[in-house]
Amino acid sequence: MGKQVLYISGKLFPVNSGDAIYSLGILERIASPDSTFDVLSYEYTETDVETEEYRYYSKLFRQMRLVPYQPTKWENYKKVLFYGDSTQKYLPRMMEEADRLLSETQYDVIILDHLRMFFLYETIQKHIDRKRTKLVLIQHNIEHMNAREEIRYQSRAKDKWKLRLLNRGIKRLEHQAIQAVDDIWVISEEDKKLISAMGKAADHIHVIPPYYNYPTIKEREHVEHPSYNLLLLGSMEWYPNVLGALWFIENVFQELVKQDERYRLFVVGRDPSPLIQKYHSEQIIVTGAVKSVDEYIRSCDFLIVPNTLGGGAKIKILEGIMKGIPVLATKESTVGYSEDIFDEDFCVNHPQTFVQKIIQLNKDAAKKITFVNKARSIISDNQKLRGILGQ
Repeated sequence: MGKQVLYISGKLFPVNSGDAIYSLGILERIASPDSTFDVLSYEYTETDVETEEYRYYSKLFRQMRLVPYQPTKWENYKKVLFYGDSTQKYLPRMMEEADRLLSETQYDVIILDHLRMFFLYETIQKHIDRKRTKLVLIQHNIEHMNAREEIRYQSRAKDKWKLRLLNRGIKRLEHQAIQAVDDIWVISEEDKKLISAMGKAADHIHVIPPYYNYPTIKEREHVEHPSYNLLLLGSMEWYPNVLGALWFIENVFQELVKQDERYRLFVVGRDPSPLIQKYHSEQIIVTGAVKSVDEYIRSCDFLIVPNTLGGGAKIKILEGIMKGIPVLATKESTVGYSEDIFDEDFCVNHPQTFVQKIIQLNKDAAKKITFVNKARSIISDNQKLRGILGQ
């Protein structure tokens, strides 16, 4: 007999972030005709339900309920006061909706997608028999470690103190959440080790590698013929992306154009930091948010992922590979992906080696095509999550 499953997420739509992509990739893999799925998430704009992705995913589940996310200033204040964690998506309306669903159905499995939804724990506890219902927490990152990194990144003392205040309780809350649930799902073996070190038994931590069924949009001929365009992709206000972009621009790209002035760099992503915007020029194009990244993937030779900070796995690597663009990445950025994908040609940390690899690989179409085909094949194996709900 199939299971009754409730999946609660802070963000599924629109599909424009790593969180949403990872979450929907999990949902699609664990949904089956043998089980009944109810999904509860937030709605950020009224047009969320008009998207092609919403129409597709809503057909996979018995019901999908979206709660408009419009917190008041007082509600934002309360989440910091109550939880000491500014990332909590606390909203009384969400608690009421969860309460209704839990009153209607006796669930076998309840999945809290991301630590930000842990504020619902007490609501859930009121309705379930812990001997019967399994409670799962999906950890996209180790959140208190990310918060600590972000505080360290701030250059101004007042910004450091502000972040410390907003996240003063996040480590305690994360430890509490990890011990409170039955199972933890993580994105990488590295995160599994970190969760285990926090006191969770290893046999209750399961690695769910990233997967999303992106279609290939970059044709072979576009890979074969260099355009001398490079792509940086991601939210350009997020500190790991800011630092990674600055490192690449200052240490790699500026040296690259000295050797071949045909190269251009497209920095694509919302809210670019002023530190990045100052480099905007004819050769470094800072676009800000775009409706679709596909045109840039088609027109660029490589997706560059130069991050050295930030936990979890870089979902933009998944997107790039599945859509058909070769990826050049630092070692730190490849966490969560098979070592068989990133050999010494495509995993680069030294600036001068980065320059050399871009120039050399752009002359070797066969090597670029082999990388994409092999990487897609390896990532496609991540579709298989049989039995995860029964573990």
